[in-house]
Amino acid sequence: MAADISIIGTWRLISMKSRDTITGIESNTWGENPLGFITYTAGGRMSAILTNANRSITADSAGSASTEEQAMLFRNSFAYAGRYTLTSDGVIHHVDIAADPTWMAKDQIRFTRIEGTKLIISSPPIKSVTSQNPIEFSVVWERIE
Repeated sequence: MAADISIIGTWRLISMKSRDTITGIESNTWGENPLGFITYTAGGRMSAILTNANRSITADSAGSASTEEQAMLFRNSFAYAGRYTLTSDGVIHHVDIAADPTWMAKDQIRFTRIEGTKLIISSPPIKSVTSQNPIEFSVVWERIE
């Protein structure tokens, strides 16, 4: 299936917010200025990497960091790639590889809309490591190419 030309390209992460579906509490996931990119190709492939801009470690490299620092780096970043399929409501990411192996070979359903140069991607309620309640995410991307 040919991709919708409007989603094809590379997008820079602008904001990432989460909302607890029970309490309604909203927060900026990974702070005011998270970092990340998502790319959709015309051939139906996608890749995404997202991270907290405020990460730092005391070691010279992540590989030589303490177990606690490595856990923090992992918890404050995410990456995955695979194929995608457009739907009437958005996109389904068919995950081939991910930083979290539990995402591999699974589909991630996302709702999308484009507003000017911005791509807004939101999730249905999902489990979160930060809350006992389901969380909905809303991620805003800006087209860079």
